[in-house]
Amino acid sequence: MNLLYVDDSGLEIDKGCDHCVLAGFAIRENETYFAQKTIDDIVEKHLGTSNVELHGTHMRGGRKEWRKVPRPVRENLIKSVLNNVAVNYPRHYILFGVVLNKKAYHGDSVSKELFTQITSRFDMFLKRKHHRNNEHEKGIAIFDKSTSEQQYQAWSQTFQSTGNRWGNTLVNFAEVPLFLDSKMSRLIQVADILAYSLFRKYEYNDDEYFSIIRNCFDRDTMTGDVHGLYVQ
Repeated sequence: MNLLYVDDSGLEIDKGCDHCVLAGFAIRENETYFAQKTIDDIVEKHLGTSNVELHGTHMRGGRKEWRKVPRPVRENLIKSVLNNVAVNYPRHYILFGVVLNKKAYHGDSVSKELFTQITSRFDMFLKRKHHRNNEHEKGIAIFDKSTSEQQYQAWSQTFQSTGNRWGNTLVNFAEVPLFLDSKMSRLIQVADILAYSLFRKYEYNDDEYFSIIRNCFDRDTMTGDVHGLYVQ
């Protein structure tokens, strides 16, 4: 089973930003323990404890539980998590991300386009593994709990039965998306940092985080085409 952990950054209704991001990573279900344990060890190395929620916006801005943590420590922790992702690509982490400029986008709702793009690209990844590597595995998308839960599940059912806007059915999904509280899932927290890295890149032209993971998005190894990152 292939799991796609996803989170967002920048909200469709937030008039204070121009970009919305939905991003995360695919990982095999038998590798999640290793990934979580490694991130916990990284957090404990920087903070002396792993009992903290990773959240890109709060970490960079020193908000909430991060308020008393020195900025250099917060910055180094974010980069350490991203470097761990980069080092373990593509063995453990394969990244997917969608970035939309709300002012330039014209079509269905931004949320629907984000969901359509990231699920279709994950499905393309699974199809390629099936045809190229003869790996007959399904996938499940796992999102942070949000107000979009019912919409995502409804769209997923439609895409699996009648197809998305390109007429492609998501035949490689084993179930409609699952939703987890980010406080309880270290891997959703990693997805949050990935999404925030893309948001910083495209909203503020800040390449500090994104430069670490820019080469970790899903690509066709035969053609070199990058399918895991879509920017509009």
